[in-house]
Amino acid sequence: MIFCRVLGPIEVEIDGVVAELGGPVPRRLLAALAAGAGAPVSLSTLAEEVWHAELTAGVTNAIRVTVHRLRSALGTEERGRLESTPQGYRLALPAEATDGGLFEQGVERGVGELAVADPSHAVRTLESALALWRGRPWAELGDSLHVSARRARMVELREVAVEELQAARLARGDTARAVAALSQSVIEAPYRERRWELLALGLYRSGRQGHALAELRRVRGLLVEELGAEPGPALRQLEQRMLAHDPSLLIVRAPVPAPTRPAEPPSADPESPPRAIPRPLTRLIGRARERALLDMALAEARLVTITGPAGVGKTRLAIEHAADRADARLVRLADIRSPEVIAPAIAVAAGVSHAVGDPLAAVAHMLADRQELLVLDNCEHLTDALPDVVLPLLARCPTLRILTTGRRALGLDGEYVLTLAPLPVGGQDGTAVELLFDRVRAHRAGWTPTAHDIDAAATICTALDGLPLAIELAAARARSFGLADIAALVHERFDALGTPARGSVSPHDSLVTAIAWSVDQLPDQERALLLRLWPFDGGFSWQAAAAVWPVGADGAVFAGLAALVDRSVLTADVPSGQVRYRLLETVRRYCRDIDPDHAATLRAHAEWARSFAAEQASLLSGPRYRQAVRALAGELANIRAGIAHDLGHAPAQALRTTGKLRYLWVAVGPVPEGRRLLRQALDACPDGPVADRAAAWIGVSVASTHAGDTDAALGAADAALMLLDDEDPAHDELLLDAHMRRCNALADTEAGEPMRAAALAFQAACDRRDPPGFLRVAALWALAVVHFEDGRMAAVAETLTRAHEIAGACGFTSGQAITDLQLAWHVLADGQRDERGAEAGARRALELLVRAVTTFEQQPNGSDELGALYAGVFALALLGAPETAARLHAAVADHAERGGTDPRRYMRFAGRSLEDRVQRLLASLPPLERDGRMAWAEMVDLFTGAAGTLSTKP
Repeated sequence: MIFCRVLGPIEVEIDGVVAELGGPVPRRLLAALAAGAGAPVSLSTLAEEVWHAELTAGVTNAIRVTVHRLRSALGTEERGRLESTPQGYRLALPAEATDGGLFEQGVERGVGELAVADPSHAVRTLESALALWRGRPWAELGDSLHVSARRARMVELREVAVEELQAARLARGDTARAVAALSQSVIEAPYRERRWELLALGLYRSGRQGHALAELRRVRGLLVEELGAEPGPALRQLEQRMLAHDPSLLIVRAPVPAPTRPAEPPSADPESPPRAIPRPLTRLIGRARERALLDMALAEARLVTITGPAGVGKTRLAIEHAADRADARLVRLADIRSPEVIAPAIAVAAGVSHAVGDPLAAVAHMLADRQELLVLDNCEHLTDALPDVVLPLLARCPTLRILTTGRRALGLDGEYVLTLAPLPVGGQDGTAVELLFDRVRAHRAGWTPTAHDIDAAATICTALDGLPLAIELAAARARSFGLADIAALVHERFDALGTPARGSVSPHDSLVTAIAWSVDQLPDQERALLLRLWPFDGGFSWQAAAAVWPVGADGAVFAGLAALVDRSVLTADVPSGQVRYRLLETVRRYCRDIDPDHAATLRAHAEWARSFAAEQASLLSGPRYRQAVRALAGELANIRAGIAHDLGHAPAQALRTTGKLRYLWVAVGPVPEGRRLLRQALDACPDGPVADRAAAWIGVSVASTHAGDTDAALGAADAALMLLDDEDPAHDELLLDAHMRRCNALADTEAGEPMRAAALAFQAACDRRDPPGFLRVAALWALAVVHFEDGRMAAVAETLTRAHEIAGACGFTSGQAITDLQLAWHVLADGQRDERGAEAGARRALELLVRAVTTFEQQPNGSDELGALYAGVFALALLGAPETAARLHAAVADHAERGGTDPRRYMRFAGRSLEDRVQRLLASLPPLERDGRMAWAEMVDLFTGAAGTLSTKP
């Protein structure tokens, strides 16, 4: 099932999972198609809206490529939604499959419900509709005329919904909440008279006649002074009625009466309507989207289950929904241990006061024709018994709906499962920190968070996984400690958290008991598997879980993982078709604390990490480089943890692993971390095998080169060469690798004769052996530097062309990109020798750099890609695009600083005179206003887009 969100940044869910749409271009294209509301959108319109260009053959091809990528992102089931028509393309979605369509329907339905005097339903309907609104509709299209009319209509519809929601609250007597909301609304839109009318009415009904009249006069003054207009008839009439003390202003219309019911059997009390479920006294933070989903789920399904991990707020969400309804009954099952007690507990909640015989039959008889909601809270320990209760009730009560909460779904046919995730910590939806601040203020009146408090709050909420229960318990400690104190303790100590306040809806008295409630219910095999998983940091695959499961242990890992996911102990993400499991940090810590054999668990994790690293590292020099880098990057946190373990317990293994991964850090970063781990491994194992120590020293040289520390790079390369035996065939590849690192370090220093000698030695060493293709390519890079120093530009081009061909033939794709980057710098430098050839050289260099960046995007090498983008800054500036060059330079510098790399190093291959010229040109670029960090994809798009624009100019 597909669902498209356009009320804010565009987002598509496929069967509940957010699809990865790619960068800004495909997102703009999809937004433009979504704005068509099912009608075809012409190619010329797409060219204008997405590429800001006229329709050309190149743009037409780009549209087709982007549509193909979007179809791939939608998956095999839904790709047909993106249809090709003679008029263009269309996104074939019904209104119900978009948040915009649901929003329009919800507002229309809510306004209609208010018009027929059903304010309670109107409140729920309008709240659900407004919860769909995440921001500016079709945000990716900017101020496009293509969507201006539809966007204006949606914005106006939202303003109406905001106003009519408060009107509905006033109509059902929820005056205080309406007045609070309207007080803010009139500030946000001061010229909308409907808001002032409702605010004054709410104040009047609150017994604040003077305040109400003052607000009416305030809006009159505002309109007269700023617009030169008097208030409309509604405001004027309301003021006159207030001055006349019209009693009808105080009358709240009664809701639509419920249909009458036939007489009940003697076993039930027919005069026992559902007791109102009290709403908790604390404010619910966030969860607007989940409340809307729950409203829609209960409108469509008769059995709904809210699942999620311990402390995520399942009970709170259910009670918030039930408190809005007059037909809801709450049954708390947390303290019920015997299945035989379930039916009597439901009977009590249903008002069956003296059941004779089967209590379930009495409940079914009583609720047979009632439109009611039965809330069964905390069901996870009774899921095996509940079907025998739930199914008969649903079968015999056709208008009954049942809402259950638990860490595990019931698994029944027709059950709608709403999985509740923790509150987000960062970004625009970071409600976890908002919750913490709200609860702290309850303990410390007048408290205002400082910048340090905000940082500490983010640390606390991250450590507590965004779990509302844990965050509220942390806030309870704010009576005695500052947030910085709590942040320092919460990573390691559960006693940094307080206890729930009296009256809390949580059935548990601490976070530990909440987690223990989940873990203690696990069968022995599943519990044993869980305790093997806590060392994994950042998640793990099923293969990793199988690797740490003891040989000969009972139980299948697949089944065990599935059971842990079903019980909300593990989470399972399937972003790209391959599942990845994750333990919440709080659960990880609990499992660590109760694990009876820490050492064996950590040892098993480290053994898997080094085995995985070795397997993937063996692919880094071949055609599967891209897949290997992505796999290693995905497990970087676990690899770090494994190396940290081995540094203390198996230093020889740590040395071997870091040496095998010597090129990983320049691909995924951060480079300084890689250098630090390599040096730690060398220090921890001074007598390690020669090959392992040489590999580690080569890694230090690689990292030092990319960090801009050429002296350390040269020293590390020489250390590796001193260890290796030129006559030992087992050392051949490492020896050539060390020669390559020495040449790279010398090329960075413009070493002249030492560089020439190193390049010739490298080439001679290759000629005496049969080296892998990537090392032959590297030897040609070194020779090209020598040719350039000799002023032989034709030889440079010929040598690097041969290197490019060899790299392509052996699958060394990133080597092709590095070759293009090196040649681009040589071309730029050669152009500076002759001003007449400067522009032609810059255009040729730009072509090479675009090709390099495109390749690096496919074959990850972050450090060298930054080097290509840095060269792009110079080329763009030379070709008359200083503003774009300045923006790109700022982004490259920012990413290089964060990754600990020096993007200037390939520039030095072309000589110091060019470096001086580049620095002067960069200093002349226009200054920039700080507008936040640029994302990697945005930075790449900025460069390729600017290069594409320049390539079309004569």
